[in-house]
Amino acid sequence: MNIIDIVILISLIIAAISGFMKGLILSVASFVGFFLGIIVSFRFAGSVQQILMDLTGSEGRYLYFIGFLICFVLVTLVVHFIGKAIEKAVELVALGFLNRLTGAAFGVLKSLLVFSALIYALAYIDPDKRLITLEQQESSFFYQPLEKILPSVLPFIRHHLEEIDEAITPGGNTRPA
Repeated sequence: MNIIDIVILISLIIAAISGFMKGLILSVASFVGFFLGIIVSFRFAGSVQQILMDLTGSEGRYLYFIGFLICFVLVTLVVHFIGKAIEKAVELVALGFLNRLTGAAFGVLKSLLVFSALIYALAYIDPDKRLITLEQQESSFFYQPLEKILPSVLPFIRHHLEEIDEAITPGGNTRPA
């Protein structure tokens, strides 16, 4: 076990505790809300920009950014409140501990995916392995298994992102040129 493993292990413990405290439902809601917020914001920020231009009589690319933020905040809040409502229903039927336990597992899985993405990005920006040497990678307990996670799930992610994109874009892209 080397320093890479220690950092990963500490992060996984923190993720498990955080996931346990939030529970599965709120953890998934915040995860989904973040990504759905980004996707919806890119699709509808142009429309919101147009509304803001009509309301204020001003023009400018900063209105696109404001439109993006408005969409993002609205989507993440809606998903959060839906998650809260579902969580309350789960607590009413006495599944609160199961929600927290699975939240811990989700937190760990999410962290594993983040570490895999970091390793994937590191391989791209440091092909000569100067930041983390080949010896460090090979002696690490976690590095090589984590290296394989993102490439395994990317096709699944891409497929579902395309489905979401098609579902929320009936009239085409609304981003400004």
